[in-house]
Amino acid sequence: MVLTPIGPLCPFHSTASTEMEPRVNEIRQMAPNFAEEFSRIQQEMMMGQTPDAERLRKVADAMHLAVDQWEGLLTRMRLTPDFQTKEYAKLTDAHLKAHGVTPGTIASMMRWQSGCMRSLADNRPPPMPPPDLDLEALVKDARENEGMNEKSKAPSISAMQAAEKITASPFDPEELESEPIKQEYKKLIMDHSNLIEFGSHYDDFDPLGKLSFLDQIEAIEERWDAFFFRFKLMDSLNKEYIEQCENFLSSMKLNEDEYRELLSESHRLMRLDAERERDRM
Repeated sequence: MVLTPIGPLCPFHSTASTEMEPRVNEIRQMAPNFAEEFSRIQQEMMMGQTPDAERLRKVADAMHLAVDQWEGLLTRMRLTPDFQTKEYAKLTDAHLKAHGVTPGTIASMMRWQSGCMRSLADNRPPPMPPPDLDLEALVKDARENEGMNEKSKAPSISAMQAAEKITASPFDPEELESEPIKQEYKKLIMDHSNLIEFGSHYDDFDPLGKLSFLDQIEAIEERWDAFFFRFKLMDSLNKEYIEQCENFLSSMKLNEDEYRELLSESHRLMRLDAERERDRM
């Protein structure tokens, strides 16, 4: 399974995307820690054990902080004028929507779970679930998840933020020694990089400008597909890059086709936003 450098895997970052990277990394580092500890607490309680009160409070605080930071990050991404950060927010929405949930319902559930742990630590009754949380559906999903493989389960904040990064180059230097191939590669990199920078003012475009920009993004994606295709045929792609692609997809519980469909859906949602904006004019 091989992914081209598109969507969140694009190696060219806008200024806004670069500025948000420290916050993304902070959430990425803390999310797996509280998720693992929360899972242990759940297992202990299922075995009839009562977890230590201070441990419960610590995990509850970590969960609450992670949710606040995640929601704040998504809000900033939606409000930024930059295309690349908006695309990531839409990709998150599309990923969750495919599993029948939204960022809001995930945040509500985790805040409620956090409150339940605090109540348990303080020997108080658990808080009432928020109105947007369907407990019967949650119990049903939990039972169904027990019989599912990991790939079929709905994504969580920890799973999405812990996605493996792809850092290896897709091509070995000797594979780019041919002058025509080298020039095509350089041109593709330059065009893609310039387009990402141009998209830093995406929100300032009029609706037709936004639709045109999305057309250009998808044209670049097609050019990457064509460029990668010849290397796939010759089995000349960097093996480390292929392995990192597989790890990334596994961490996101997706295959290559599903990832591409997800990215297409995020662009479709952005097109709908632009068309609604045009209709209001």
